[in-house]
Amino acid sequence: MPFNRVLAVVTDDPSDINTITRAADIVRDDDGHLFVIYVIKVQRSLPLDAELEDQTARGEQVLHRSARLARLPRSDIDSQLLQAREIGPAVVHEAIVRDADAIVIGTSYPTEFGAFSLGTDIPYVLEHAPCDVILWREHSGTARPAARISRTARNGRAARVG
Repeated sequence: MPFNRVLAVVTDDPSDINTITRAADIVRDDDGHLFVIYVIKVQRSLPLDAELEDQTARGEQVLHRSARLARLPRSDIDSQLLQAREIGPAVVHEAIVRDADAIVIGTSYPTEFGAFSLGTDIPYVLEHAPCDVILWREHSGTARPAARISRTARNGRAARVG
């Protein structure tokens, strides 16, 4: 299935590099168009269109860096800075508006209370996206590798190797 319209979500996270690289590769392979978005989460105590100069400057930097990383012709990439109450619904809305074939979103190795957690935004996108979702999770650097499993030829039972 070709992915002609891909939405990449950047968050100023180390995973942005691989998120953009993968999204650009998909678009490049299918001669498609890449939409890169950065969402500023606006606190409920502020109006949605509040002037958030620091976050806007940070978002513009991230979008500019992402466009350079994508290495696509300017006509094949659009970047947009959004302000929303929640990131997940904003991403899904943009995917609908842009008629995206896929969303590429990344994350570092997120933890909450010491355990792996995707938070609320990524599960929202996974559940509500109107298209395919490609999730890039960075290696934690501290996670133990999973034990290799081997099937024995005689009895077909799994045995732990390593």
